[in-house]
Amino acid sequence: MANTSIDLVGLDFQTIKTNLKTYLKNNSAFKDVDFEGSNINTLVDLLSYNTYLNSFYTNMVASEMFIDTAQLRDSVISHAKSLNYTPRSFVSASAEVTLTVTPSAPDTSIVIPKGTTFTSRVGSNTYTFSTSSNEVINTSNNGVFTANIMLYEGTYIADSFTMNYSNTSQRFVLSNPTIDTSSVSVTVIEDGGSTTLDYTKTETLIGLTSLTKAYFVEAAENQQYEVRFGDNVFGRKPKDGSVIVVEYRTSSGELPNGASTFLNDGNIDTHANVSISTISNAAGGAINETIESIRYNAPRNFQVQGRAVTATDYETILKANFGDIQSISAYGGEDLVPPQFGKVFISVDVQNAEGTPANRIKTFSDFIRDKTPLTVDVVFEDPQFMYVKVDSDVKYNVNATSKLSSDIRTAVLSKISSFNTTNLEGFKKTIFYSKLTKDIDSADASIVSNDTEIRAIKIINPTTNTNQSFEINFGFQLESETGVVLNTSEFHYGHTIQSSPFTFNGNRSILVDDTRGILFVARLSGGIVTIEKAVGIVDYLNGIVTIQNLLVSDYEGSGIKIYARSYTKDFSSNKNVILAIKNEDVTVTVTPVKL
Repeated sequence: MANTSIDLVGLDFQTIKTNLKTYLKNNSAFKDVDFEGSNINTLVDLLSYNTYLNSFYTNMVASEMFIDTAQLRDSVISHAKSLNYTPRSFVSASAEVTLTVTPSAPDTSIVIPKGTTFTSRVGSNTYTFSTSSNEVINTSNNGVFTANIMLYEGTYIADSFTMNYSNTSQRFVLSNPTIDTSSVSVTVIEDGGSTTLDYTKTETLIGLTSLTKAYFVEAAENQQYEVRFGDNVFGRKPKDGSVIVVEYRTSSGELPNGASTFLNDGNIDTHANVSISTISNAAGGAINETIESIRYNAPRNFQVQGRAVTATDYETILKANFGDIQSISAYGGEDLVPPQFGKVFISVDVQNAEGTPANRIKTFSDFIRDKTPLTVDVVFEDPQFMYVKVDSDVKYNVNATSKLSSDIRTAVLSKISSFNTTNLEGFKKTIFYSKLTKDIDSADASIVSNDTEIRAIKIINPTTNTNQSFEINFGFQLESETGVVLNTSEFHYGHTIQSSPFTFNGNRSILVDDTRGILFVARLSGGIVTIEKAVGIVDYLNGIVTIQNLLVSDYEGSGIKIYARSYTKDFSSNKNVILAIKNEDVTVTVTPVKL
């Protein structure tokens, strides 16, 4: 009698074949069969191959049934639809410019039609920008017309469809996958052209009636999007035979970001004398949402339900709808000192910029306004930056590598840069000392140890030759009571607070503390530090440095760097502070040793 036990675990080809042969060998009908040299070996191969293909196919199909495991974009999008989530499309970069038109003859107004094109270059590539709506300039200054307008990268194209009720599976799929869905406009032409109706985009059924002229935009297959209409219960359905014209703007994604000079492609309202000055460079361009982003955002967007109630809701909604947001932090006014009840503060860091341009802030503010409770005031704050000073002394075994010290140093710098990209460069980040030193050790197999010190950096920008006061909040407890002796050439190894050099009373000076709460200006001369005067206090427990009446006549670089040692090896940023390591703040010393 055959052995009826079946192995359901091994699903690779060789395991399946072995299990089949074992099963057949235990059957008396195949007692004398040579499974290695007879034709039955080919049949077993065929059965194993078929079983392997079926198991693989079944496994893949099962994986595509869940948003957590699906690998195909169309599968992930299908699951996102069930969560009422529309993946973000390409987004056009936008720039604000001042347009000045000087007519050759007196005129009463200037009309700038929707779709008026302008050209800009980024590197060797040329991009077309256009206006998103009709603009009219009614006022002039001595006959010169001036207005601030927004330009959006891309050109407008249109797809036309004919409503056919007899085709129950009819769909209105837009042809271009690089569409910016925020630019979609739908016009319905009915009654043989005698009636033209403008439809409005909506994302909810709330407030819709059978007469509401509304349309929905949904993701379709092959990275495309489609337009859908109501069913004459929720939203008006166009009449049978009507012509549907869908106009939209295509986009090049993030490539045009940074465009700063714009030229009009033709006359403006027949006028050739046109000049353009840039208020804000092009920003905000982004490609369509990735599979992993959809997988992450769809469930959270469903949880939010289009409403911003908690601080996390604000972060989720904005991050899901704007692809250029690199990092975002939202927090309630009740967390501030003193509290500001009834307010939500949001800081946004966009890609390829330190902070957020004013035109992007306006876009974010306009978008979030109708999703917040009436009693909550949303305030966008510029992000602050806290950097990390890294000083690392690396030792490597010269007998374990043929690389030069410069090669080891380059590898370590690359590791620190990767550590910054992976773990920092965002709000509410923590630098973990042990992880950093571990990454440094892993830069090359020959590295035997590293002695690394990290300090936090904040930058102040004093107005020269003016008495000024500053309050610098590091947001964590600082080191104190190290017993440093102030008049020593080794001053930089003991102070909790130290600054980069500046000019004070005609002398090259720095700020230092005595680790007991007093901040001094100290004169530098030949590596010796001499105390000049007390200019502030340090609250080590709360991490606050107060500088009072500091008169600086000059300083190096973009500002005075204030270095601080944390009480612990690890420290974090909070609220609207971005934590990052800049290459200029990294010093790596490489020492060869023989082992």
